[in-house]
Amino acid sequence: MIWILIAVAAVLVAAVARYTVVTVSARLANTEAVATYDLAAATEFVHRGLPAESADRLGLDAVALMLAWNLDHLRRRGVAAFGDADALAGGFARAPSESEPDEALDELLRRAEAAGVELDAVDAVVVLELNAHYLAAIGAIGDEVGGG
Repeated sequence: MIWILIAVAAVLVAAVARYTVVTVSARLANTEAVATYDLAAATEFVHRGLPAESADRLGLDAVALMLAWNLDHLRRRGVAAFGDADALAGGFARAPSESEPDEALDELLRRAEAAGVELDAVDAVVVLELNAHYLAAIGAIGDEVGGG
């Protein structure tokens, strides 16, 4: 009699486990992926892609600072978010607007001047372009996913 109870319990546990795996897998298959920007990884990616002269002039710290400024710019335009903090603050309620490349460059140069950071406009353009490549590589930019 005990063997029958053990067999029934084993079948029930296996059925519940299978049901759970199938439903979670189906839910994940229909969930839109969220691109997460890693500033350290982006800094390395951009710095590696810089021409040697620019990399020598800028260094990792300056590249990280420029990328942080660009992220702040994108966030204020409503096309980037800082995770749960933005959601709690209503950051997703803003209607996103496109960020023009010239506008991003102007802001980067303005912030560098205000911070006393010597920044060549050509270096800034290259950093912004490499950052766009990084954003595309992580899936943060590209074609819009069709809605349901």
